[in-house]
Amino acid sequence: MLPLVLDGLLVVLLLAVLALGVRLRVGLRRLHREVGGLEQSIGALDAANGRSEAALAGLARAAERAAEQLISTQRLLDDLRFLTERGEQIADRLESGIRQARPAIAGGAAPRPSVEPQCAGTGNGIGAPLAEELQRTLLTLR
Repeated sequence: MLPLVLDGLLVVLLLAVLALGVRLRVGLRRLHREVGGLEQSIGALDAANGRSEAALAGLARAAERAAEQLISTQRLLDDLRFLTERGEQIADRLESGIRQARPAIAGGAAPRPSVEPQCAGTGNGIGAPLAEELQRTLLTLR
């Protein structure tokens, strides 16, 4: 009778091992499917990472171009400010010369030009063509 009980116990243990084996196989299949999904997720993440790196490189190039344009714009702005200041100074000198010439013309005296023709463009801040135009304007006002 003891051999029969031992054989029964062995059958029960073998059935338990068989059930565990089936359960293990089902778990391994599920894990294999999840690993495949994980590999797809990793591939998608890698592709997104590559796109983001390319976008960052494009942004860096755009930032460099914007910085260069900003520097160029600043230079042009400085030049424009300089030219505007010079233009205002010349306009003030022209206005002053005209104001000085008006009383002299009204009084009958010959106007005295504020810019001598031989000195034009030699340090007084008025270029030669502008000084000549001023001279012509003053002579017309006589």
